[in-house]
Amino acid sequence: MGDRLHDVRVRRGRRAWNLASVGDGRVSDRVGAPLHELAVKHLDLQAGQAVLDIGCGSGTMLARALDAVGPGGRLVGVDLSPRMLRKARRRPDGVSNVELREADASRSPLGDNEFDAAIALASLSAMPDIGAAVNLAHDALRPGGRLFVFDVRLVPNGSVLNRARIRLLRGIYRLTAAFTGADVLTELRRVFPTVQVLIPEHCSLTMVLATKAT
Repeated sequence: MGDRLHDVRVRRGRRAWNLASVGDGRVSDRVGAPLHELAVKHLDLQAGQAVLDIGCGSGTMLARALDAVGPGGRLVGVDLSPRMLRKARRRPDGVSNVELREADASRSPLGDNEFDAAIALASLSAMPDIGAAVNLAHDALRPGGRLFVFDVRLVPNGSVLNRARIRLLRGIYRLTAAFTGADVLTELRRVFPTVQVLIPEHCSLTMVLATKAT
């Protein structure tokens, strides 16, 4: 039953992000640009480093990450949606140090202690198994490696009206993508010894810098 449910979530997520790829482009670049700068800043990306982009989508983070790590660095992007990756492959034209993989980041190993930093922008909450995705992200990082996360936190709290709104959003997200209901921040704290929350926890969004033990 567990594997069948996971497969259903994978198909649902792939379908959702394939559809989203139609409108993903310059608008996403403009909207995402401030997040890209924050990711580079908090991860303190340096020339020559290896960076993993989990749920890279159409590759909106690629250019900024490449600027930071330079020609001596390495960038790997992973996404479930072939249509998103088709767009992403058009971006790093002529660049040899970018690798794009079509994979379920909650099942396929992402690496073994080989990345200095990882980025997950609005992607972990959409994974068909959030806890497993966090485990694999942790495994991919070198000791002391850092993971920058920006995502939704659909945890019912506050007023009755707010709890009802969150439950509605959770239901919509569950039906339209691979959302399982797990809380991204809780899963990060379960795996990483150091989790710095960069915006107030009561918000419906979370921004986190998680660091692997040295």
